[in-house]
Amino acid sequence: MNRRVHPAFTIIFALGILGFVYLLTTNPGRLFTMLLSVVIIGAVVFFLFRWLMNRRTGTEGNLYRKAVKQSKRRYQQSKPKTKSQMKNRVTHLRSVPTDHKSKPVLLKKKSQTHLTVIEGKKNKKKNRALF
Repeated sequence: MNRRVHPAFTIIFALGILGFVYLLTTNPGRLFTMLLSVVIIGAVVFFLFRWLMNRRTGTEGNLYRKAVKQSKRRYQQSKPKTKSQMKNRVTHLRSVPTDHKSKPVLLKKKSQTHLTVIEGKKNKKKNRALF
């Protein structure tokens, strides 16, 4: 894709490069202080904007962090990390009262699915020749 650039933009860009090279050759100390001031002012504006945005969405962020902590707690408890914890879990499951002739009952949590079936006319085909 070959795009055309507006001539005014090209002129402004060329003058900017010319001014940068001129300052670099004649007064590099002033160029350094100008660049440093631009960086400092940009950082102040960035952190001010970030602080204002955090104040605006503070309650949503708190709710999100709370949900993340709750999710981490749930998944950390459900997964044993070491072999000794796994053995303790197996012995705990075997200690559940069972019938004499059957195997021990394993207790498992079933996760509730949030799926629904959407019924529709799947066998009816569209007649696309009518359009």
